[in-house]
Amino acid sequence: MQKQAPSVGKILIAAGFALSCFGLLLFLWITFGGPIPLAPTSYRFTADFPEATTLAKEADVRIGGVTVGKVKSTSLAKNTDATEATIEIQPQYAPISSNTRAILRLKTLLGETYIELTPGGGNAPVSLGSAVEESPQVKAAAAPVPEGGHLADSQVQPSTQIDEIFNAFDQRTRTAFQGWQRGWAEAIRGRGLDLNEAFGNAGPFVAETAQIVHTLEAQRPALHAFVHDAGTVFEAVTEHDRELAGAITGANQTFGALGASDRQLAESVKILPTFETEAKLTLDRLERFRQGAQPLVRDLLPVASDVTPTLRSVRRLAPSLQSAMPKLGDFVDAAQTGLPALRGTLHELRPALDALDPILANLNPVVRYLYSYKEYLTDFFNAPAGLAGILTPIAGEPAPRHTLRQFAFASPEAAAIYPSRPSSNRGDAYPPPSKVVIQEAAKFGALPSFDCKNTDYPPTGLSFNPDEDEYTWLDVPPVSAGFPPCGIAGSASSWGLPGGGGRYPQVHADPQP
Repeated sequence: MQKQAPSVGKILIAAGFALSCFGLLLFLWITFGGPIPLAPTSYRFTADFPEATTLAKEADVRIGGVTVGKVKSTSLAKNTDATEATIEIQPQYAPISSNTRAILRLKTLLGETYIELTPGGGNAPVSLGSAVEESPQVKAAAAPVPEGGHLADSQVQPSTQIDEIFNAFDQRTRTAFQGWQRGWAEAIRGRGLDLNEAFGNAGPFVAETAQIVHTLEAQRPALHAFVHDAGTVFEAVTEHDRELAGAITGANQTFGALGASDRQLAESVKILPTFETEAKLTLDRLERFRQGAQPLVRDLLPVASDVTPTLRSVRRLAPSLQSAMPKLGDFVDAAQTGLPALRGTLHELRPALDALDPILANLNPVVRYLYSYKEYLTDFFNAPAGLAGILTPIAGEPAPRHTLRQFAFASPEAAAIYPSRPSSNRGDAYPPPSKVVIQEAAKFGALPSFDCKNTDYPPTGLSFNPDEDEYTWLDVPPVSAGFPPCGIAGSASSWGLPGGGGRYPQVHADPQP
């Protein structure tokens, strides 16, 4: 047993250890919300809360989410069943005005409660450290709560507790909620580590989910159409559930057959690499063929529209071709000697064909011009048709009027000689190449004339409509002195004739190469 007094160094070491322990305990006390010992008290006031069973000492007091003070003590209020809380406000936020509203809030679902203060209108002192000048009338209306004062009960807002929310449900809903919670308890029992990892991965999951939702939001119309079409598909599947069951049964049988043929399937899998190699070589050859055929396909696109009519014609011609094909053998045998002879003949005809170019250059325009007058040529060569013309019927006539189109018109003018051209004379114009002109002129009793210089009224003309291929009178003058009206024929260029011209049809030779 040592009876010697401790040295000064040992005493200092013990004192330092005791002070370090006290400092550590003080740090932990302050860190976990405890008050600082011997520290001066700040501005305090009291308030009564009707439901504050979960309000604890050193609970936060906040304004707009900023912590401005602490709850220093709680006790039972006098003459009421409320809880009186002593609230301490930090100096830079004190004092509060008498119209400040207070309410209890929950930080978490576990019931950690804090007090939220909401400054009322005209409350300058509680402005989170800012000083604002107010008029005396506003200060009188919202006077600050004095040190150690009490916030009026009318300024304390009732808070909704979680048990009140559950009490709002009926018995069936509360029972279902209890069963749901028990199910959750069974689901996460023994899975605490997994649940912790799930919460740890919630941040990246939410971030990626936000990107997906943003993409879906940008494609809202397409997503809406997809959901609508998916509903239509599922509705059709529901209506044909029997066929779907049959498809599933058939797939099961297919996979069963594959399982029974596992040896053949294994051999197919062994052959698959060789097949892929050969397929790759084939695809390479097809790619080279595609590159070579692309210009040909591009050149064939303009004539693609003519393929359909050609195929229709070939389809109608197919029966005749089917009967003619067996007889082509003799033709092919004869063509072996005939085609070389034909080539020689055409080679010898080249000088003759070159000599025909000037003749055909002048003959082709004449043929095209006569084609516009094919009706007149037909009447000329077909005598019965030329002698049996019928005029356009007129309303009220008992029978159609027949004409002899190839006979000359007989009149006194044809049998006499006049010193001057009578007003009844109508000079024939160059006939337009359409029967429609004759039909239109017959409605008014006259054909178009070359001129109307011998008449006493202004001449009229015809208008040609190339879309309808018909002529119409521009104006019909009244009949004078019993003579038919005189209408000047249109120009040859308005008749749509090849080569055109003025009042005289003109035919031009084709250009020669």
